[in-house]
Amino acid sequence: MTKTPVHYSSEKSRKYYVPKRVIFVILGFFGIFNVYALRVNLSVAMVAMVNNTGTESKNTSYAEDSCPDLRKEDNEVTVAQQSKGEQFNWDAKTQGMVMSSFFYAYFVTVLTGGYLAKKFGAKKIFGYGVLLTSVLTLLTPVAVRWGIVPFIIVRALEGVGEGLSYPVMNTMVGRWAPKLERSRISAAIFSGSPIGTVVSLSVSGWLCGLNFLGGWPAAFYVFGIIGCIWWVFWIIFISETPEEHPSISEEEISLYYQTEDDKVAHTSVDIPWKKIFTSVPMLGLLFGHIGSYFGLSVLMTEIPAYLNSVLHFSVEASGLITGLPNILEAVGGTSSSFIADKLISSGKLKVTTVRKIFNSIALYGSGICMLGITACGCNPALIITLYSILLYVNGFKYSGFNVTHVDMSPPLAGILFGLTNSIASLSGVVAPNMVGAFTQSGNTRENWNKVFYVTAGVYFVTATVYDLFASAELQKWNTNKISEKKTNIVELKS
Repeated sequence: MTKTPVHYSSEKSRKYYVPKRVIFVILGFFGIFNVYALRVNLSVAMVAMVNNTGTESKNTSYAEDSCPDLRKEDNEVTVAQQSKGEQFNWDAKTQGMVMSSFFYAYFVTVLTGGYLAKKFGAKKIFGYGVLLTSVLTLLTPVAVRWGIVPFIIVRALEGVGEGLSYPVMNTMVGRWAPKLERSRISAAIFSGSPIGTVVSLSVSGWLCGLNFLGGWPAAFYVFGIIGCIWWVFWIIFISETPEEHPSISEEEISLYYQTEDDKVAHTSVDIPWKKIFTSVPMLGLLFGHIGSYFGLSVLMTEIPAYLNSVLHFSVEASGLITGLPNILEAVGGTSSSFIADKLISSGKLKVTTVRKIFNSIALYGSGICMLGITACGCNPALIITLYSILLYVNGFKYSGFNVTHVDMSPPLAGILFGLTNSIASLSGVVAPNMVGAFTQSGNTRENWNKVFYVTAGVYFVTATVYDLFASAELQKWNTNKISEKKTNIVELKS
């Protein structure tokens, strides 16, 4: 027996129909794509913006070549020669401050994003969050020329806009993804993260070497404009919930009322803050999120600098090499999601077991690959291969911790994600400053190995805590003062 709103009960069949959740997935994907494209373009642009010659002259150990065999004097082209645009004498500490400034206020909006989505509407909050970040990205080149403080302020404000994205999108996934399609829809939308990363890193590196729009400023102008264009489509084609979509079909709307989890997703639930904060499964979920976020902060914001300073790749090559393997993360996330949904629908494994298996592959696998990189010496082929494998297995997280918030409480998924993501995002401040501290005495392979050892340790510890304590079952506190939406309901026999 299923229940569906009476408004759709007498609807005539249509010859041509595009499922509205498919449109939601497509625009949701490009929304997350923009979120990460706007976040990581600075990682490559920073390499082009910094006058490494000036920096190295102040620190002889920084200029020490830990992998001299990778340099070919006859063909060497310096960063200064390749990069177009004004350059600045920023040391490692200053660069760490700039990279971490994005997260200064980020955790505040991450924490409140789910609540704001519940109060004002997830569609509006997500759309305007991306728009704000896009506009600020367009203003970044101006802020840089005003000074380091305005630059940091603009980046911090970008963090405010982007902090809304993940928890709000989880709220929308909770509404738009039927339980038996949840892994696939979640993975498809959040695969915009690695794809946005690969495009942004690759294209930003290429743009930094051109005279187009002044060199490195083009990396901010191009992606800022793309974000503004996406916002127009989002506002026009997306509705807050499936029920509110003006042209959704009866057949599609019935998918959202098939299981108990689906019904809960379409109810209004009071937020039981005390029970959430004292929930052991929430603690396990929090640690899983912290591990993934810390690793992501190192991979997305610092790897281009490692490739450029230790392995001596050019700015363009650093962006391309850092970016392209992210396609494998999207492949890993998408392929694993089909397997996860299949296992759940078959009933062979509990949802919690499936989530823990896939999350373990993601975090333990990433940690092992990170340790492998430290043992590769100056062999770029092995390092890039391990980096690619790392990103592939990392994609399994989309069927692991990343969707557990929705499993635990569909109507509160955005709030739960905002809670764990706000705490996890503090690692976005810690990671760049940790790298800056380790490399202050020199951008050597030994110093970078310390970064990788710490990151691998974080992966292992947090994966273990998640496996011990997390749960993907519908939590009992979902029944706290549940009131169904004020919608006329009719019963339809399946």
